[in-house]
Amino acid sequence: MKIGIDFGTTHTSAAVYDGKQIRAIPLDAENANPNLLRSMIYITKTQEQFLGLAAVRTFLEQDTGRAVIYQEKVVGTLTNTVASHDADENVTIIYDTIIEDDIGAQGRLLQSIKTGLRADSYLGTAIFGRYYTLQELIALILRQVRLQAEAYLGTPVHQATLGRPVQFSDNAATDQNAQQRLREAALMAGFTAVDFVPEPVAAASFYLAQVTKPETVLVFDFGGGTLDLTVMRADAGQVHEILATHGVLVGGDDLDSRLMRSHVAKHFGTESPIDTNFDERPILFPEDLADELAQWQTIPNLSRPKALSVIKRAKRYSPESAKFVALEALVTRNHGFALFETIEQTKRQLSNAERAPLEMVAEGIDLHLTLTQRAFNSAINEEISNAREGVRKVIAMAGIPADAIDAVVTTGGSSVIPIFQRMLTTEFPAAALVPLDTFSGVTNGLAIRAYQDEAAAIAFRASAN
Repeated sequence: MKIGIDFGTTHTSAAVYDGKQIRAIPLDAENANPNLLRSMIYITKTQEQFLGLAAVRTFLEQDTGRAVIYQEKVVGTLTNTVASHDADENVTIIYDTIIEDDIGAQGRLLQSIKTGLRADSYLGTAIFGRYYTLQELIALILRQVRLQAEAYLGTPVHQATLGRPVQFSDNAATDQNAQQRLREAALMAGFTAVDFVPEPVAAASFYLAQVTKPETVLVFDFGGGTLDLTVMRADAGQVHEILATHGVLVGGDDLDSRLMRSHVAKHFGTESPIDTNFDERPILFPEDLADELAQWQTIPNLSRPKALSVIKRAKRYSPESAKFVALEALVTRNHGFALFETIEQTKRQLSNAERAPLEMVAEGIDLHLTLTQRAFNSAINEEISNAREGVRKVIAMAGIPADAIDAVVTTGGSSVIPIFQRMLTTEFPAAALVPLDTFSGVTNGLAIRAYQDEAAAIAFRASAN
């Protein structure tokens, strides 16, 4: 049996199609939507592995609120041979390689693992003395999908059609290498036959299988890591012709970072003076340190001695010292992930409301904000422009005018954000705006493609015999 798998930056889902009915495969019983597995891994010091919502909960229980304590650690030695000035022989110098390690960590939380495929230079990471390749990390999630599918379907599952972005990278060689690494991960997970379909093409296949007349559609697939665009033409759901595909390296995670930079970080002192000179000119919080707040993974860097000394100075001398008390708590008590979870929740609420609260109360932190859709739209202006430019580019690549689009099909968590929907309506006023299920549009299309490919293979083998 062959299933469709959408391995996403934020969520992973899977489905199976039998020619009549699409069935979602439950992947995480702990999740409010059991058909979604958060693409997250938590690995403890003893190499115990947690996936999905269990990874998040375990991290919050074990690592949030605890002290972040960096300590120098010798991880190896390096040698350097140089010529001696006093003799006709070389001198070998041996010195330690030292890193700063958070000795308070109970485990390591890995998020947005899929984005590692974008860079050839990212090969993997060491976690408490064990090195994991990127393929091994992805395989942990895909193996969970396979095992859950087998349990649900009651049969072995070793074939899959996987979604992939239109572009992992602008570089063609890097793009192909990314797909190959994803294939290797699937093989490690126990799949023996794997093929790939661009995610917006899969979404279009799902939609076009339901139409009864010829249509030209634009698929707007806006997920956590990328915005993928596809223009397709179909003749009553039978013959699909891909006119153009295009990828924009912007995703929902980037929107969270924008909100953090524009509206949240200043409550942790990034726009406040840390001290004043003798002539009373304010000394502002260093910009390079403020940049560390843009992602939850880099926030603990501010607890390193050099950065922490700046924060402690600001606590003592800044006229807005309370903000630096909150910053110290944020970075030294490992609250960064919890804060970004709150930002994500507020962002989602703004898809259905004009304003939404953003609140966090913890040791030293008392954050109470109200964000509006207007403020959010202003903060993500650059991402809106990039999305608009990408839409116009894919239409130009397709060689058709904008008014030739009959329907704009949207999928992915970020596609429901009102400002992006208004942008699409403005660009294509004559087209129908067709929202697919936020998290299942791509998965359903992949399941259909998996069934079609498996049926074609069976027919081919039958004809050969």
